[in-house]
Amino acid sequence: MKFASFFSGIGGFDLGFERAGMKTVFQCEIDPFCQKILKRHWPHVLLYDDITTLHATDVPTSDLWCAGWPCQDLSKGKAKSRKGLRGEHSGLFYNFMELVTQVQPTWLVMENVPGLLSAEQGIALERVIDTLEKIGYLGGWLSFNAVHAGLPHNRDRIFLIASFRSKRAYRIFTDSSELFRNPSTRKSRKPQARPSFCEVTLGNTPLVVQRRGGFGYTLASSICPTLRAQTGRHQGGHSDRPILCGEELNVDRVGTINGISSRMDSRRGKVLGNAIVPRIAEWIGEKIIKIESDLK
Repeated sequence: MKFASFFSGIGGFDLGFERAGMKTVFQCEIDPFCQKILKRHWPHVLLYDDITTLHATDVPTSDLWCAGWPCQDLSKGKAKSRKGLRGEHSGLFYNFMELVTQVQPTWLVMENVPGLLSAEQGIALERVIDTLEKIGYLGGWLSFNAVHAGLPHNRDRIFLIASFRSKRAYRIFTDSSELFRNPSTRKSRKPQARPSFCEVTLGNTPLVVQRRGGFGYTLASSICPTLRAQTGRHQGGHSDRPILCGEELNVDRVGTINGISSRMDSRRGKVLGNAIVPRIAEWIGEKIIKIESDLK
């Protein structure tokens, strides 16, 4: 199953879908730093930069399109100034939809922040759903947290999954009803449900935390806050937990345990914080491949 990746970032969707058994045939990403990462890991995949100048005919034939479109105008971190889908960045959703309308891929998988649910007094989500329905896509949305994929930080994201002129996407939600149940109920009724996802981060595992001016690591009794971009106008996601816990920061120790580079800085932290969690994308990809296999 082939897929095209838009607003690719550092390739979270791409890595996850490939792990599920899909093949990347196209990427679109405007950030130069992210482009370097994509070219390093997908050197033979066609990479385009600006979606506003992209033509539908430039995108190779693919069964699925995925997009984690910009969240700046939807994020609750900018609640006072966020413009929702009318904003310059998050409004690129409509550019993506124009291309989708022309090509009509079988599957769409899109991602954004929980702020999508409340932006424009809740109208932003309605606009997204109305646009999808208008051009023939049926489906729904799920809320996934990085903690549930076993990562040591809290990052909740909204995933929209839809299929073109088909109800096949509904099976993602009906067959995965355990996602919406109380954990205690799920344990008693379906002890084997989602074994590769965990409910919480346990013990004193070293965690990555964001602080004023950069990133650090510490032993902590609970998960760390969301990793977020920091700009001159918005100081978000930082934590003083290393001071509260009295733990000495040890990048090498955490790098060994969590696989996090000792070169972590604000730039790498920004793209990591914006990235799709590959394990979540993999889970979605596995579900889609299973549905397609059952339909044959």
